Amino acid sequence: MPEHLTQRVVHRACSLCEACCGLRVKVEGDRVTEIRGDSEDPLSRGAICPKGVSLGDLHHDPDRVRAPLRRTESGWEPIGWTEALDLAASRLRSIQAAHGPDAVALYRGNPSSHNYELILFQQDFVAALGSRNIYSAISMDVLPHLLVASWMYGHQ
Repeated sequence: MPEHLTQRVVHRACSLCEACCGLRVKVEGDRVTEIRGDSEDPLSRGAICPKGVSLGDLHHDPDRVRAPLRRTESGWEPIGWTEALDLAASRLRSIQAAHGPDAVALYRGNPSSHNYELILFQQDFVAALGSRNIYSAISMDVLPHLLVASWMYGHQ
């Protein structure tokens, strides 16, 4: 078998929810050929949900955005990462200059809340952004449930 088609198994943690299930991912070249739960994972012990099993399909979806895009009058055009990040920074600055720092909000939730790099560096980004508006799965979903439970049953 040619080297670029060598089969291997890589171990990963699914980042789609709080469970962070252990995955055994079979890879052939750059193609994911199978995803199963990792029976040796000390937390999930081989359990995996349908979302985790379908990560290979998501990875290989032909409609998946794989590089930065800019909307133009004629549609979407690919641009480089440096240009995309510079454009995003410029737009954030202009929005905040025109409408104040709270005109921009940050949302944290699945699956980004399971990304170690994001967890490490998001506080610096939040501080640089200067906005009071930070939302999460808790503020958007859980707190309303707790409030209604408190109103209906007297306890969250």
